[in-house]
Amino acid sequence: MSSPLFQAWLGVGLTDIGRVRKINQDAFSLDNDQQLWVLADGMGGHAGGEIASQIAVETIPKFFKSQQNGKAFSLLPAATIVTMLVQAIEEANQRILEQASQNAAIKGMGTTVVVIAITRTEEHSQAIIAYMGDSRAYVLRNKNLSLWTKDHTLMEERLALNLITPDQVRTHPLRHVLTKALGIDPHALPTVHTYSLEPTDLLLLCSDGLTKMLTDAEIETLMLRETPNLEQIQRALVTTANRLGGEDNTTVVLIGAESDVT
Repeated sequence: MSSPLFQAWLGVGLTDIGRVRKINQDAFSLDNDQQLWVLADGMGGHAGGEIASQIAVETIPKFFKSQQNGKAFSLLPAATIVTMLVQAIEEANQRILEQASQNAAIKGMGTTVVVIAITRTEEHSQAIIAYMGDSRAYVLRNKNLSLWTKDHTLMEERLALNLITPDQVRTHPLRHVLTKALGIDPHALPTVHTYSLEPTDLLLLCSDGLTKMLTDAEIETLMLRETPNLEQIQRALVTTANRLGGEDNTTVVLIGAESDVT
């Protein structure tokens, strides 16, 4: 295996309309060259959510490319990437607000967003995650799945205050009310975390169409069954979500070290 300094990461993605919805408002973008992956789950109006999510997954990579100046982003300091992610998400927020203000039919549209950028030091690779809403990022490490994001939802706030139990959240009628999303507030305030990566880690980004249908334990089981083939993992996740009801659009992006995946 190559040293962490030169280790490249590869992402694949899959989106599916599901069994209930009439339009797919999810979107994703893969930029293996920039080591940047984006997933968004739109909301609001028949077409508005689809437009908002597409703006997000187009604007964020484009912002990074506009700042490149011949430099490889994966070799920039993590603090620099954090700043750029916040700026890129704000750029997407402003574009969504601008389009919504010009068309009454899509007024109030918005989207969740979760972004992973990978940067490298001499010691290790790092995943920088920025997100708003309830689209999630997980890591499968040493056969254990861990959640790296915390939903920006009303239910998460109530959980933090011990006003509700985790079991009650799963069926609560307000479980998908968001407290943060792009296109809702004048300025975007994403949550950003930086994590050290192990060479055998598998990263998963997903919309809530997956987590509505599958528990974390079920996601873990499917990922372990199909590892290391990323395309087989994503097909298994989406197919299972649909088999269990497919109540929403389901989108997954899987990222693994290029030398460790097929």
